[in-house]
Amino acid sequence: MRFHGHLMLALLVVLGSAAAFAQATTPVSPDELKEAIAAAKAAKAPAPYTLRGPSTPVVRGAPLDPEVAKTLDPKKILTFGAVYTPFIRTAMLARKAADAGRPFGLTDIPSETQDSLTYVLALPWERTDVTGPDRLVDTIYVIVTPRGSTERSEVIQPVWVKPDTSVLRNLFGSAVPERGVVAAFSRDAIKAGNDFVLVYAGSVYAQRVEIRPEDVAAWR
Repeated sequence: MRFHGHLMLALLVVLGSAAAFAQATTPVSPDELKEAIAAAKAAKAPAPYTLRGPSTPVVRGAPLDPEVAKTLDPKKILTFGAVYTPFIRTAMLARKAADAGRPFGLTDIPSETQDSLTYVLALPWERTDVTGPDRLVDTIYVIVTPRGSTERSEVIQPVWVKPDTSVLRNLFGSAVPERGVVAAFSRDAIKAGNDFVLVYAGSVYAQRVEIRPEDVAAWR
């Protein structure tokens, strides 16, 4: 079975196989956490990795509306959100403690963030064809698929999805946008040749964001 557009993508939340949710959540090794703490001392403060790419809409069975298509520039690189790996989360927490004059070690890492999951913050879609309060359309779900795939059997579901950003705001404060969703994936899902697919509310299409080899190389 193939899916078309965000309606079917959202349906996968219910229909996805149980195996898709059985992703590893093993703790990060102490050595990696120590490296992350050391990285917090770099001159440049650690920050989440920006999730960027061109607009690649996933539509329903019909072609993309020509009026909507005119608002999309395939050559323009857009920001869809941010990626928080276990390494960068730890480094950011260590830097935050250092800036406040506090020591920071392995025992200071919150237990709920010591898993090996990568957190993906998906921001609302900003429409250029409308104005007013409807300009921003919320993300409601995130999945991973092989590059360009529309096969339901190949969908990788997140381990969990939070409908807001409080899980990150509680760690890093107001630097994290209030509006957005956070989805957690195993390391095996975050590899070159896969795509994030961000599903938006209402009638707005989904967007596909490629995970490139250079992304995987940079996302420690």
